[in-house]
Amino acid sequence: MEGDGQYLVGEDMQAGTYKTAGPDKSGFVDNCYWARAKDASGEFEAIIANDNLKGQGRVTVNKGEYFETNGCQEWTKVG
Repeated sequence: MEGDGQYLVGEDMQAGTYKTAGPDKSGFVDNCYWARAKDASGEFEAIIANDNLKGQGRVTVNKGEYFETNGCQEWTKVG
C-alpha cells in the first residue's frame, strides 16, 4: 500500500500486519502518522489506535476497520 489516504480493511486492503520504514523523506514531513479507526467519520472518538513514527513501525489491521496513513513510506504486508 503506497500513498497517503484512508483505506477500508477488507475492501481497499487486506487485513493483517503491515510495516513501514518510517517517514517519507522526499517531502517536508518529518514524521509518519497512522491511525486505525472504527469508521470513516474522521472524529476523534472513532480512533482505535494511532501513532506518529519517527522511524520504522508496524500495525495490525482487522477487517471492517479503516486505516489512515499520512507522510509514510510504503506499507508492506508482513503477516
